[in-house]
Parts: sequence; structure tokens; C-alpha cells
Amino acid sequence: MNPQGGFTAELSPDAVQTAIDAVLYESYSREQQPAYLRASDPFFFKQSSMNGRLSFVWDEDSNIGEYQKTAEQEAILNTDTRIGNQTTVTSQKWTKQVPISDEAFRADQVGKRERIGFQMGDRARQTQDRYTIQDIYGDAFVTTANLTPDGAALASNTHTTLTGITVDNLETGSLTPDNLWTDTVSLANQRAQDGDAGSHMYEGLLTPFTLYKTAKEVQDSVLIPNSGENNINIFDTDYGQVMIRASIFLGSTFNSNANANTSYHLISRNHMLSRKVFYDLTTKMIPPESTENDTYLERAKFHEAHFDGSYTGYLGANGTT
Repeated sequence: MNPQGGFTAELSPDAVQTAIDAVLYESYSREQQPAYLRASDPFFFKQSSMNGRLSFVWDEDSNIGEYQKTAEQEAILNTDTRIGNQTTVTSQKWTKQVPISDEAFRADQVGKRERIGFQMGDRARQTQDRYTIQDIYGDAFVTTANLTPDGAALASNTHTTLTGITVDNLETGSLTPDNLWTDTVSLANQRAQDGDAGSHMYEGLLTPFTLYKTAKEVQDSVLIPNSGENNINIFDTDYGQVMIRASIFLGSTFNSNANANTSYHLISRNHMLSRKVFYDLTTKMIPPESTENDTYLERAKFHEAHFDGSYTGYLGANGTT
């Protein structure tokens, strides 16, 4: 190996050659924002291991449908049941490597070596959070990437069950009490794969950070917010345990998809939005004896997959009306 660049005396002379009082390293409170969503959140992402395999293959199940009325001594009808929509996801490796010259390693006067290690851990968590959230929820309305096994976007009015029934889990209303109730009813009425009633309870709400204030007001006010009526707020009474999360990675600053600042997502505990880990973050300092030009290598990597297992238990609203 002949690594170039990274942390060297040439690139950072102030760290090894010049007397300076301090380096003003940036620090952040990203993860301290209220209701911050992590890729490791077990409610918004079903967490599991790849079990030593690089790919995960699954089918959807059609269920068996409701019972039929049968008269006395009438022949009992047989019911077909099937699995289908086989889908495969492959785990993705993510890497970061920073060379550190032997000279810079030995002469570092400002703690740059240690700071690189901290920064690699922070940026690993941010990378996991950003792309897990964006690929699943941020792309929920996109028809060209990260589709469900039936070939539709996660939020779509054209989902097709294994029995040929169309399911609509796409709403358009902005985040208001009335529209949230419409969303809640739609989730409750969501059909199963056999075309009969499935029904899911609204238990989680995810918004871009710009909608977090609205989400808290709509969900947690004792009375209906933004209303002159003295009516109770059903979301505070009957749905008081809803888990609210918000993410800067869903807003238009970091998400280029249409309606990024107005879209929001409802889930039940039965959703199948998943994250599977092949291996978690590992770090290694490779010594200069292993390189051709006397350079340390600080290397970090993780390997995981995130995907829409199915649309069931999920509803997306783009907030356009």
C-alpha cells in the first residue's frame, strides 16, 4: 500500500510545526435535538442481523381470507393460499480511511489524531442515520428507487396484494388535526394481502424537523389545536402514547425529493420497514510497517442493509393539500 494525503505535516503544518494556542474543533448537538431519529431506533426500523449472509431474500404471504357461509351438508370450499413477490436485498459496505504520516503521528501538538477517531465515530452514526432514514422514509413517494416487493413506492395508491386487490396507503393532506384523523382512519382500514380487513393502529409519527412543532401541537394538545371549538383532542386522549420522531434528513436541506418539507409518515407496530446489520462499525489502526511509505491508516467500516419489507402498517402523506 502507498497511501497519500490524510493527516500529514504538509497538509496540516500548524498541527506539527507551528506554535498555535488551540484548534477550534467543531462539535454538534444533532443527536440532542428533540425526538431525534436514529437508524438504530427499534420502533421505526425493525432491527435484525444478516446472520452472516450478504443478502436477504423474502416473500410476502397472501393469508387465507375470511370464512365462507356454508349450508348444511354443503361441500366445503377449498381456499388457495400462496407466497410471492420474492425480493432480495444486498448488504452495503460503507468505509472511511484517513492516512496519518509517521511524522504527523509523532509530532501532533494539538490532539488531531484523537480527534480523527472521534470524528470517524460521529460521521459513521450520521451516515447510518441519514441514508437509512432517506432511503426508506425520504424516498417513500419516489417510484424509481427503494420500492416495495409489489413494485410500487412505499406510499402509493396502486399497491397490489397477492390476491389482486388494490391498496392505497398514500394521502395528500397537510399535517392538521382533521387530516391526521383521515390518515388514522386510512391506516385502520388498510386491507391485508388476502384483500380482507387488515387494520393497523396509528402508533408512530415521523416528520421532517420543520414539522416537529406542528406534530407536537396536533398530537399533544389537550383540546383540538388551531380551533375555536372546545373539543377534546382525540390524539391526546385515545392516541396519547404515539411515538413522535423528527429528522433533519427528511427536510429539503438534505432531501431533494419533492414535497420534502410537507411530507410525514404514520406507522403501526406491524410495519415491515427494516434494517439488517451484516457487521456494525469496526475501526482499526494499520501501522506504518504495513504500508510502503511509512504511513498509518485509520480505517473504519460498517456493513448493513435497509429496505421496505412491505407497505403494510405504513401510511405516507405528502402534505400537498
